[in-house]
Parts: sequence; structure tokens; C-alpha cells
Amino acid sequence: MTSQQPESTHGDVAEEHGHGHSLAAWAGVATCLVGFLVLSLAVVFTHLVSGIVGGAIILASLVVSYGLAKAGHGVKDSHGRPVGVGRSRR
Repeated sequence: MTSQQPESTHGDVAEEHGHGHSLAAWAGVATCLVGFLVLSLAVVFTHLVSGIVGGAIILASLVVSYGLAKAGHGVKDSHGRPVGVGRSRR
């Protein structure tokens, strides 16, 4: 049996969802990595306050990503329009 579905490539998926190549995505990931570093060091050295600070930094990375995306630094398509889960269907 053969399928009549069109072939999809990885490039199509990357274009559809933006693949995370934006300032908002990179800033969010970098902030989250710093938070995980602080949290990991807090676990190793058993320091409760550092653990709470690390967790707060991780949560702050969500705010950083969302804020930058809303400010226009998120992923855009070839026409300059934002892409992603919340966009309207044509």
C-alpha cells in the first residue's frame, strides 16, 4: 500500500514552528541554565537559600522569554509576522 500524503521534511517543521532561533528563546534558555547551575550548586553544598534563588531564576526565565517574545523579539516568518502556537490559522 502506498500513502497519498505529501512528504514533509524537517525544514518544513522548522519553518512552521520557528525552531527557536530568536532572541527571546536564547535569552530564556540562557537564564534557565544559570538557574539550573545555581540550583545544582545549592544541592551539592546543601544551601537552602541558594536553592530557592535557583528556582526563582528558573521561573524568571519564563518571564524573560515571554516578555521578549511579546516585545517583538520572538520568531517571525519570512513576512515579519510572529509564528508559533498562538497564531491564527489561514
